[in-house]
Amino acid sequence: MCFSFEVSLLTFVTSWSISLYLLNKGLTKERKQDVIFLMIFSLMQLPDAIFWYTNMKRDKINYWTTSFFIPLILSMQILYNVYVRRKNKNNLINIAVVLFIIYMFIRFNGYSKSLCCNKFTSPIWGSKELKLWELLIFLLLIMYPRWNVILTVLFVIIPLIHLIAGGAYSSLWCAVSNIVAFYYLYKY
Repeated sequence: MCFSFEVSLLTFVTSWSISLYLLNKGLTKERKQDVIFLMIFSLMQLPDAIFWYTNMKRDKINYWTTSFFIPLILSMQILYNVYVRRKNKNNLINIAVVLFIIYMFIRFNGYSKSLCCNKFTSPIWGSKELKLWELLIFLLLIMYPRWNVILTVLFVIIPLIHLIAGGAYSSLWCAVSNIVAFYYLYKY
């Protein structure tokens, strides 16, 4: 989990370096799509680094990062999985995608703040902890039909974050970005 500016930035650089290396290896179409999705996913480390760099001050930078960049990056993940990787043609899923993207821009409108004041502090987007149902819908939209990944996040990673940091589930991006990048480096 990203608990500092340096860790956020290092995670971004590591994930993108590994991804760029892998994209030049002649991967299959599916593996290239996995790597590109990882690049979109690990973009979240840039807003995280911005929050740390500015000490999560309640200013215009925090507002724009929270209200625009975070929902934009989350939306890119959903759109890439649903329409590029999965080539969705189901109208119900199309409606769910549109509604959830609109919801994210409304939900994260505002400022992000720190979870607490210890070494495990982490940004809480929009100053409101993510609810389990929000995380579940997002996971389904970015990971469907990979049930093993969805179940691992729900029953291993989220409880582990809660145990270690007491919340700030959005910080799982840092841990997941690193784990997936090194997994792809090993596997691909």
